[in-house]
Amino acid sequence: MRKIYAKIYYKDGKPVPETLEEHTENLLIELEKLKNIYGRDIVINEDFWENLKFACLFHDLGKVSDNFQSKLKRIVGEKIPRGVDKEIPHNFLSGIFLYSKSIRKLIPREFFDYIFYAVVFHHDREINFDSNYLKEVVEKDISKKADLLNWLEKYSIVIDRVDPDRSGILFKKIKEFKYSEHEKTKEVKRSKYFILLKGLLHRLDHSASAKVNVEEERIKNPREKLIQKLSKKENFTGLKPFQEKAKDYENENILLTASTGMGKTEFAINWIGESKAFYTLPVRVSVNAMYDRFVNYFGKDKIGLLHSDAVFYGFDKYEKFEDNLSIEEHIIRTQATRQFAMPITITTADQLFTATFKYPGYEKVYATLAYSKIVLDEPQSYSPDTLAIIIKGLQEISELGGKFCFMSATIHPFIRERLKDYCRILDAVFNTEKKHKITLLDNSLEETTEKIKDLYKKGKKVLVILNTVKKSQEIYKLLKDDKTNVKLLHSLFINRDRKEKEDQIKENFKTEQPVIWITTQLVEASLDIDYDVLFTEIATLDALIQRMGRVNRRKGRTIDENSSPNIFIALNNPSDQGKIYNKNIVELTKEALKNYEGEILTEEIKQSLMEEVYNEEKIKSTKFYEKFEKNLELLEYGYQADTKGEAQKLFREVLNINVIPEKILNENYTQIDNLINQILDKSIPYPERLKSIHKLNSFTLGLPIFRIKDQIPTDITPPKMRNKIFSVNFDYNSELGLIIESQQLGEIL
Repeated sequence: MRKIYAKIYYKDGKPVPETLEEHTENLLIELEKLKNIYGRDIVINEDFWENLKFACLFHDLGKVSDNFQSKLKRIVGEKIPRGVDKEIPHNFLSGIFLYSKSIRKLIPREFFDYIFYAVVFHHDREINFDSNYLKEVVEKDISKKADLLNWLEKYSIVIDRVDPDRSGILFKKIKEFKYSEHEKTKEVKRSKYFILLKGLLHRLDHSASAKVNVEEERIKNPREKLIQKLSKKENFTGLKPFQEKAKDYENENILLTASTGMGKTEFAINWIGESKAFYTLPVRVSVNAMYDRFVNYFGKDKIGLLHSDAVFYGFDKYEKFEDNLSIEEHIIRTQATRQFAMPITITTADQLFTATFKYPGYEKVYATLAYSKIVLDEPQSYSPDTLAIIIKGLQEISELGGKFCFMSATIHPFIRERLKDYCRILDAVFNTEKKHKITLLDNSLEETTEKIKDLYKKGKKVLVILNTVKKSQEIYKLLKDDKTNVKLLHSLFINRDRKEKEDQIKENFKTEQPVIWITTQLVEASLDIDYDVLFTEIATLDALIQRMGRVNRRKGRTIDENSSPNIFIALNNPSDQGKIYNKNIVELTKEALKNYEGEILTEEIKQSLMEEVYNEEKIKSTKFYEKFEKNLELLEYGYQADTKGEAQKLFREVLNINVIPEKILNENYTQIDNLINQILDKSIPYPERLKSIHKLNSFTLGLPIFRIKDQIPTDITPPKMRNKIFSVNFDYNSELGLIIESQQLGEIL
C-alpha cells in the first residue's frame, strides 16, 4: 500500500516524512490535551468536541492528490507519476470527502456547514480553477484514492465512494464562503460555534505541525505563589484591599483606574486566577520587563513572551544561554508561545487585536480568547485609531465568552462610555502621595536650557522630553559641553546603540551623579526610570501624565507645598507642530493646566483633568475623536483585511522598514556580509543562525517609510532572505543617531 505523506520535517539536515495518518493522529492527541486542560472553560454544546474531531479527521484528506504527493516525495527521493496539470489546494479537495453518503449520515445536518467550511478553509488559498477542472481532478485522481484512507476505519469512518458529480456543489460552496455571496454563509461565519470550531482546528493543526503542545498545564495556586514571592519583599504586609478583592470579580469584565505604583499588576494576577490569560502592553520594552516580573512569580515554563522580536529576548544576556541546547529550549518555548500554548502570555496588543480586522484565519485568535482573560495595561498610550480597534475587539471577544480587565492610571471618559455595557466599572484607586508640582513656561523648550543647566548644577537628575527626534538632537547640541553630563536617547539609533543608551538611562537614576537625559516619548511607557525633574514640550494631557510618571516614581519619593516645581511644561512652539499630538486636544490641555499653575497635581486631580479635557462634547469636533469614531464605524460595518499583513499595517499605522545607515554598512561591511551568508546557510545549526540574525539586527533601526520618500533605499539582502534590510544615505553617529536633514515630521516612538 502506498504511503500518503502530510508533512516533511528536517532532522539533522535531512528530510523526514510524516504520514497523513500520523499527522491526523497528532491532531487528535492535541485535541484531548485541549479538552482536558480547558474543556470546562470552552462554553459550547456537548456535540462540539465530536464535531471538532470530525474536522481534524477530514482537514487534510485532500493531500492524497498526486500533485501534492509528488511534491513531498520528490524531497525524500521517492517518485510517483504527477496527476493532472494544475494542482488544486488540498484544503479545497478535502471537502469532497465530506460529501460521501456514508459521511453525511454521520454528521448531523445542523453542524455540517460548520465542519465543512472549517475543513475547506483551514488554509486561505486562491481559487484559480473552475468547476469543470475541479470535477476532472476529483474524477481522475481523488476518487481513486479512497482505499488509501482505510486507516479512518478505526475512528468508525468508512469512505465508501467519492462522487465526482458532487464537485459542482463543492465549488459553489467554496465560492459562496470566499466571497460571502450568500446570507446563510455570512451567518455561519459570524456564529460563535463556527469561530470556535475553525479557530481551534487552526490551533490543533499548527501545534501538531510545530510539534509543540496545544496547551501547557494551568498554573496551580497562582494567588498563593504571588503571596509567597511578595512576602519576601521588605515591609510587605499583605495585598491591598483592592488587590485582594480582585478575585471576587474573576468571572466579570473589569475597568480599573489605579495610579501608577499602586499594584495594578498584582490586582490583575489575582483577577486572572487559574485561567488562561494574555497580558498586553503598548511597547516591547514594557512587555519584556513585565515578562521578567511574571517569570519571577511563576517560572519561565509557565509564561510566554510574544512580540515580533521575542525569539531574540535574552540574547544580550549571554549567561541565560550556556550552549545551543539552552537556546533550543528557548526556541521551543517561543514556538509554543506563538501557538498560544502558555498559561499566561505577555504580549504587545497587535499580536491579538489585528484579528479584529477578520483577516483569513483570524478565528485562531478569537477562539483562543473566547476561553481566556485579557489584561489591557496602560491603554492610554495607543492612538485613537488603535483604541477603536481594541475596543471593538474587546466587545466581540466578550460576546464569545472571553473576559477582559481594562486598567490604567488615566482612562479616557469616551472609552469608559464605550465599555460600560460590557464590564463592571470599579471605584478608582489613587496614590495619595504628592509627587508632582507643575509650572507652565510661556516659551519654547530651547529657551529653558539655562534653567535645565542650573538644576543640573544643583545635583539634580533631569529628564527632558521632546516631541520629535530632530528637536531632541537640537536640544542635545545646545546643552552639550565639557562640564555637563548630558546624554541623548530616541528611536533613530541602531539597535546596538539604543540598547546601550536604554541601559544607561535606567542605571543613571540609581546613582547620585547628576545627569541630563534628552529623550522623546520613547520613555513615556517603556522604561522604568525615576528622575528628579522633568522638562517637557506641551503635548496632550495623557502623554504629559505619562511623562510626569518618570519623576518621583518610587514609593516614598514625595514633595510638599513648599517644594519647588519639578515638572516644567514649555507651552510655545512644540516641535511636532500638531502632526503628532492633536492641536485641539493640546489647546484643551493648556486651558485645563492653567488652573493648576504652581500647584501639586495629585493622582486624583490628574484623573479629573482627564475627565475635563477628554469630555466627549468638547472633543467631538477634533480629528482625534473623528479618527476613533471613523475606525469604530468601519469595524461596525464589517470591514475586513485581505491578509494578516494588511491587518498588522492597519493596526500599527506607521509602516517601518529595517535599515542600516550607509556609514554603519561601510564600516562593518565584511561582518554584515558574513552574517547574511551564515543566516542563509542551512547546514549551520538553527541556534547558530539565530545568533547571526540577532547580531545582524544590532546594526539596524526601524525607520518609518514616509521619512525616506525622497530617496530610494537600497536592498542589501539577497532574494532568499525573508526579512529585508535596506541601506539609507543618511548621516549617522552613535552620539546623535540618524541625522535627517529634511523638515519632515512624523511618528518618533
